Amino acid sequence: MKHLLLLFLTICTTSLMAQGGMYDICPLKNSEEVPSAQVYNQEGNSVDLKEYIGERKVVLVFYRGGWCPYCTRHLSALQEVKGKIDSLGFELIAITPDHFQRLDSSIKRSRNEEYQLFSDADINAINAFGIGWKVDDELFKKYKDKYNLDLEWWSNAKHHVLPVPSVFIVNKGIVKYQHVDPKYSQRLSPKLLVAFLESID
Repeated sequence: MKHLLLLFLTICTTSLMAQGGMYDICPLKNSEEVPSAQVYNQEGNSVDLKEYIGERKVVLVFYRGGWCPYCTRHLSALQEVKGKIDSLGFELIAITPDHFQRLDSSIKRSRNEEYQLFSDADINAINAFGIGWKVDDELFKKYKDKYNLDLEWWSNAKHHVLPVPSVFIVNKGIVKYQHVDPKYSQRLSPKLLVAFLESID
């Protein structure tokens, strides 16, 4: 029994160490301006995120990919309160390092048909917002061999960078609130998000 417990603790510790880069980030802070960053829409057209947001009120969600069940559940939950988000004058936008040709997977798995998805396969926005971390070779191999999850296939790139799941509330190009949690299973609840939106002028 002790041997099994020791093995379990070793596996958990190794996994946490492999993902330690998630904690070594420096996210964009409240009151800072949204940076310029090129992303891609579902048609593969380049879009400057700063110009797209402009002076509007925006809820900007960064998620790991259409392969991530925590992410698709979170997107589904946000979809359920989209009417309330709209009524408060905010636009909901989600960004992933998945290639633009993979965005359909996010739409199908989250049942999202109503808000804008962008591909950040070149990790321009992810790096500009300070939330990117690199999956090391050991973890990349584990994802691919054990879970049949090929990050290079999803992003069509070899950078192996994922975003720490994040939500940025933006008004007139300025970050008013940010929720960035390296514990990828913990997400900002739709109820709390709406409460924050209601407090913003």
